[in-house]
Amino acid sequence: MLLVVDANIVLSSLIAGSKEHIIFSPKLELIAPDLLFTEIIRHKSEAISKSKFSKSEFETLIELLESRIKSIPLGEFISLLPKAEQILGEHKKDVPYVGLALKFNCPIWSYEKRFIKIGNVEFISTSDVRSRLSILSSTFFHFSFDICSALFKSKVLSL
Repeated sequence: MLLVVDANIVLSSLIAGSKEHIIFSPKLELIAPDLLFTEIIRHKSEAISKSKFSKSEFETLIELLESRIKSIPLGEFISLLPKAEQILGEHKKDVPYVGLALKFNCPIWSYEKRFIKIGNVEFISTSDVRSRLSILSSTFFHFSFDICSALFKSKVLSL
């Protein structure tokens, strides 16, 4: 399933560790505007202080997420930004995400509760993603989390 992933979802997973099993699901193809990781780096200190990770572990996890989430340059969908602005009105910070969703005709995975569907753009929550993936058993969570943990540990040990 193709989704535009919002920065708040990624930051939440970095801080709480509650979304890794979904973010690393092979059933998901995640894309984001190339500004996503700039936003994450801007909030890095706060996220590290709220997370269970050391600075180096946090940076390694960001690297893993960078390999998992395809970053799309703004130039590839710049022509859709005026339409995204029109759709969003005063919520300018989400314009790149909406523009990207318009380009790829896919939902945005976000916590933005004020959005459900605006124009042709659908916003879906984490529970919606879980439902759509049929991730209902803890077996999948533990399996995926173990894979993520193994990747993470091997990356940290190689530092």
